[in-house]
Amino acid sequence: MSNAGKLISVFVLAVSAGLAKAELVVESGYVRASLPGTANTSAYMTLSNTGDADVVITSATTPLAAKVTFHSTMNHDGMMHMMDMENLKIAAHKSVVLESGGMHLMLENTTAILAADSKVELVLQFADGQKKTLSLPVKSVLADKH
Repeated sequence: MSNAGKLISVFVLAVSAGLAKAELVVESGYVRASLPGTANTSAYMTLSNTGDADVVITSATTPLAAKVTFHSTMNHDGMMHMMDMENLKIAAHKSVVLESGGMHLMLENTTAILAADSKVELVLQFADGQKKTLSLPVKSVLADKH
């Protein structure tokens, strides 16, 4: 193969790999403000995968909590239960909504009171080794009740 042919082949492979890469778009993200007497809170958002490959989030961290876990809320015999999830998969060209009463991120043993109008830095770790850092606003769920 000529050098020009090799160069074209490398270019085509690079473009193809780029097209298959997953792209995660985060919308409407926020962390629920701390409630009095609690050390845990939740993060909610819509995660949209605009790429051609599935995205798997294997973990999340924040300096403001000892641990961040993935949970889903399930109705079992009329009782709502939170179930741990090992990871969070977003299929290619699909979205996953993390919301109260459904799938969400739990920030466990927070190290500070998370007050409304502050920010929380949250780092998502992906199965492919990539990371995405989010800066999420803190919102009071009590403010919505008025």
